[in-house]
Parts: sequence; structure tokens; C-alpha cells
Amino acid sequence: MKKIILIGAILTCFMVFGMGTPSKGFSKEVVLYSSNQSDLIDMVSQGFEKKTGIKVSAVRMGTGEAMKRIQAEKDNPLGDIFWSGDIAVLDAAKANFMSYRSPEAKGLPSHYIEKDSLWTATNVHIMIIMYNKKLVSEQEKPKGWADLLTPKWKGKVVMANPEKSGSAYAKVYGLYKLYGWDGLQKLLTNAKVLDSASLIWKGTAEGEYPLGMTIEYAAYRYIAGGSKDVGIIYPQEGAFAAPEGTAMIKNCKHPVEAKAFTDYLLSREVEKEIFEQHYRRPARSDVVASVGLPKINEINLLKAFDSIESSALEKEILKKWKEMVLQR
Repeated sequence: MKKIILIGAILTCFMVFGMGTPSKGFSKEVVLYSSNQSDLIDMVSQGFEKKTGIKVSAVRMGTGEAMKRIQAEKDNPLGDIFWSGDIAVLDAAKANFMSYRSPEAKGLPSHYIEKDSLWTATNVHIMIIMYNKKLVSEQEKPKGWADLLTPKWKGKVVMANPEKSGSAYAKVYGLYKLYGWDGLQKLLTNAKVLDSASLIWKGTAEGEYPLGMTIEYAAYRYIAGGSKDVGIIYPQEGAFAAPEGTAMIKNCKHPVEAKAFTDYLLSREVEKEIFEQHYRRPARSDVVASVGLPKINEINLLKAFDSIESSALEKEILKKWKEMVLQR
């Protein structure tokens, strides 16, 4: 009788501590904060879970909101990793991140990795001008950024708020490098500033706005989806190439899992999948993918665009931007 009881107790322990866990359960997890669109988060999370057996608990929010939340939670981090935001934004918040140099980072240019490995670039955004072909003819469409500053396009250009969007700040910094404070003043005179970056590409694609200052991948999604109304302009002065990245949160509760997720994100196979399915250009130079976009070396990129400098100047530029907004 004692043997039966003992055997029963042992079986119960096995069931409680894992032997009875359903095959679809997860014994490990990583908490992801992300500003990416839901379908991209799902694709990467599901692929990671399938490959590693580690559950991804994703919390979606804007990049600015995520940085504030990570700062607020610094004494008790609830997230493990953030993906993705402009590296200028990540660099400004790097005090809240922990160092990790992934073995996959060997395929990246040195300036795509923070000097202490507090953030690492995953993809590269190309900042372009998106236009609606029903509202803007091929003959009259702007050729570059300078055209957007002329009276002809007053009230017909939309952009996101650089105080809330990392990609919008990248455009403001790029225009500052090209045309200084006077150029930004002219931009504010002409443009409508919207709170969300998604409103730019959605509104332009649907014909609400003629021109949108936005990101290449966002505009190309409509073209790849069959839209005949959407066009992309690579400005003649140079498009802005702004890397986006990932960072592990300092003192996170699941550092081993967060490192594994970082390695997965930076792998060649995943960067290729992201490019082919979501049109986000890889940070790695060894990714070969079949996408109907020009190759990166076929695009005129603004050489003066420096993501690290943009981070250093962010407070100064945004302070001046606020002042110009209030003076309008």
C-alpha cells in the first residue's frame, strides 16, 4: 500500500513540475515591447517560438511611449527587450539598456552597433516622399525635399510629429542638415503635422493628402498590394537612411531569453524574411532577397545624414521645433 502511495506521489510531482505540461505550453518567456505593426510582431514572435520554444509576450506601443515606460519601470522592469525604434531615440535612452553584442552582429557595419553594445541596428528605414497619383500628376510631382518648402505645396504635405515619432524626427534632422532652421521654418509653414506616422501613409494612399513625408516600406506596402494610386519619390538631394534597432532592457527578468530573441532578429534568415514580407531593408549587407524595390546602392542617400549626430542634436532641434510651432 505504501508503495502505491509513493508511486502516486512521484507521478503527481512529475505532472506538476513539467512532465504533464501540454506539448503546446512554454516553460520560458520573453516580454517584448515593440512599436512595429502587429502582423510583423506576430510573424517574428511565432517564428521565434517555433524555433526556440520560448514564449513571446508582446506589448505594442509607440517608440516614445515605450521609452517613457521603460524609464518609469527602471527599478522593476516588466519588459525584457525593445524592438524597434530609430537608433537616435534608442541612443538617447541607452542608460536604460544593458550591453549585449550578439554573434550575429558580426555581419553589421560598426556604426550600426552602439560602442558599448547597448543597442544594435536590425533594419534600415529609407525616408522618402509618398504621393497620391490621383492628386499629383507625374509632370508636377516634386523632385526633392526642397520642393516641399515652396508655396506651391502649402497645405498639401503631411508629416508625423517629430516629438512622438522617431522616423519623423529623422526627417526633421535630415532637412535641418540640408536647409538649416530656415528650411524647417518653411516646412512648418507648408506641412500639416499629425500625431501618428500611420496616418501619413494611410491618408496619402486613400487620397486624403497629396503628399506624405514617410518611410519607404510603408508606402511600398500599398504598391505591392496592388495600389495604382501610390507613388514613391526618392528625393534628388538624397533620401535619408535611418537605422532602427533593438535593445535589451537593463536588469530585465529574462536576460537569457532576450539574448536569444536578439540573435534571432539579427539572423540573416529573419532579416530576409522581414524584407520579403514587410519590405523593411535589412541592416545586414549579406541579405539577398527578392523585393521590387531599387537596390540600396541605386538610391541617392544623403551623405551628411549621421544617426549618432542626430541623437546628440535631438534635444536642441526639438526645442527649437517647439518654439517654431508655438510661433505659427
